[in-house]
Amino acid sequence: MKPFELLRNKAFWSVDAVTGGRKRKHYDEIKFIIENPGSSKSNQLRDSYLKNIVNHAVNSTDYFKSFKNYTSIEDFHVVNKNIIRDNFKDFQSKKYLDKPKFVMATSGSTGMPFKIYHNSNKRLRNAADTIFFSEKAGFTIGNKLTYFRLWNAFEKKNKLDRILQNIKPVDVFDLQDESVIKNVLNELSSSSSSNSWLGYASAYERICKYLDHTNEYVKPNKLRSSIAMSERLNDYTKDAMLTHFGADVVSRYSNIENGIIAQQPLGNKRYFRINDASYYVEILELNTNRRVEDGKPGRIVITDLFNYYMPMIRYDTGDIGIKGRIGNIPIFKEISGRKYDLIYDTKGNAITLNLGLLVNNYPTLKQFQFIQKTPKNYELRINTDHDFDSEQDFVNDFKTYLGEDANIKVSYINEIPLLASGKRRVLINEMFNS
Repeated sequence: MKPFELLRNKAFWSVDAVTGGRKRKHYDEIKFIIENPGSSKSNQLRDSYLKNIVNHAVNSTDYFKSFKNYTSIEDFHVVNKNIIRDNFKDFQSKKYLDKPKFVMATSGSTGMPFKIYHNSNKRLRNAADTIFFSEKAGFTIGNKLTYFRLWNAFEKKNKLDRILQNIKPVDVFDLQDESVIKNVLNELSSSSSSNSWLGYASAYERICKYLDHTNEYVKPNKLRSSIAMSERLNDYTKDAMLTHFGADVVSRYSNIENGIIAQQPLGNKRYFRINDASYYVEILELNTNRRVEDGKPGRIVITDLFNYYMPMIRYDTGDIGIKGRIGNIPIFKEISGRKYDLIYDTKGNAITLNLGLLVNNYPTLKQFQFIQKTPKNYELRINTDHDFDSEQDFVNDFKTYLGEDANIKVSYINEIPLLASGKRRVLINEMFNS
């Protein structure tokens, strides 16, 4: 590490030490469980965490109290965002109502704003998970981190936080301008730091395709690590990152409401190492709550072992996965995220970003659906229990990505219809799909 990076790293752990060393304790435990799969101590720790969170849930929440006489976790119903939204107070632990809580808000893949509360220890566990799994991808605290994200849909980090955390935010929408990509690459080549990237897989794909058609030179060995999140990392991007940057980009499977659920290991591997240090993971049949055997696809259902403020027991993530094992190591052989229809801007360019994330800015909305009718005509369907005074702002947010000449009709409806699968389509292109 560079001296100034080492200083940041030592400062981070020093602050943790003087405040009780709680992140370090979580980090050491995660490291032990993940690196010692199948050991009696690892099994005991996981079993005790599962038993503790389930007992806490049945004894302190209204929603889970009816399961007090459970014999196994399979006795519990499977829950999802809709169930939690409709029973929000009942999911909150009475033992934690007067304790600090941290709001985690998400939305994009379902079109429905959704929030969950984390308690302090859960927040620490997530921080330790992030540190550990980032290190497994080659990142070390203190490295310069370029963070590619749809920043317009999230709270911006202030300048002081960016300096302290050595983060450079890049809005992925801006990457449509090739001069922005060129600046990112120039900064990387001229940087004296140990550089790491974190961001949407589509951002890396766009950068790699830019390099494919420009044949611009990228100084080798400048990118220490790269992690792709939020979107499926396709084989082209994984291979192109290795070709252009010598970087073994790994895909991270996570969500806002829980945290890091799994991550690919280094070594150009395609499977995901499951984070069984912090989550109990099941794969259930698509249309029933019966478990499927390893090697077959099913719904990814998790129990969060550390969220005591709002216990999430058997939570359906909405994603599809295939589980397996390598020796004692639990893995996802494959993860299939939710599917989105491809939307085009008014010039006919495909928008690879998940525009559903824009709803993050409008927490009063229950649901929305966005439909492309023709090359320039769109419909925005909104479901809300309240007066929605930000309609024009919402429309303008979409026009930022579609083009100012986009004709967007707004409709207010009572419910977004379900598909036969039980899911809702958020983005629909009626030019090609019906």
